[in-house]
Amino acid sequence: MTRPIDAHWLTLDRHFEHHLRIVDRFRQAGHEIVLRMWSSQTNEEGNRLSHFERDALIERHCELFGTWPE
Repeated sequence: MTRPIDAHWLTLDRHFEHHLRIVDRFRQAGHEIVLRMWSSQTNEEGNRLSHFERDALIERHCELFGTWPE
């Protein structure tokens, strides 16, 4: 049984909304916070970075430093 196309779009919408919230969360993070989160691989609450958080943090690192994090 296939799901209606609307259900697929709803799933994609939720996926991208979640990613956008994470990117917005890290948008305000400064140099020191980004470096700390990257070196510890934890978010601002001390929890291990999720896949989306890691991607958003890489994006923020590139914005701040102009390079991919090591």
